[in-house]
Amino acid sequence: MTKEALKLSGERIYLRPITMANATTEYVDWLNDAEVTKGLLATGSKATLDSVKEYIAARVDDDNTLMLAIYDGATDKHIGNIKVDNFEHGAQTCELGIMIGDKDYWGIGIGKEVILLVLDHIFNVLDMRKVLLAVYANNPGAIKLYENLGFEEEGVFKEHVRVGDDLVDKLFMSIFKHDFNR
Repeated sequence: MTKEALKLSGERIYLRPITMANATTEYVDWLNDAEVTKGLLATGSKATLDSVKEYIAARVDDDNTLMLAIYDGATDKHIGNIKVDNFEHGAQTCELGIMIGDKDYWGIGIGKEVILLVLDHIFNVLDMRKVLLAVYANNPGAIKLYENLGFEEEGVFKEHVRVGDDLVDKLFMSIFKHDFNR
């Protein structure tokens, strides 16, 4: 199956490879919303439609990145993205990051559903043995979700990122295939 043909379906959402059609003003608005991006590595510059198009184009063309758009299964509305990258095929590891941009979908289990679908794909289709992620200490909801899914903390970079006026710890977490319970 080619990357373009991939579709992962859950109960309420489905995932498809991101395309240029996902470069919308709504996506730009997500990236310019401090509440949405508080847990993301910020560039410090305001997102524009052109910068979003450049970002998507770079991910689509990168063989070491699988970036999936998250859609509401009932409405086909694009609500966020999940990215899997930094594949180390010899070590069978990769990294993931998620953004639910549409705040109407926060706090209702969408992140959990998305991550479970992607972990299943990573471990059972892509044959990885370990998935890593980074999360900022100012995002306790995400940390709790990751822990509930079986991720364990591997390390911390103290006061590593600036979020607004604050210096925030960056936590590194991982899950092994043998610990993944779908």
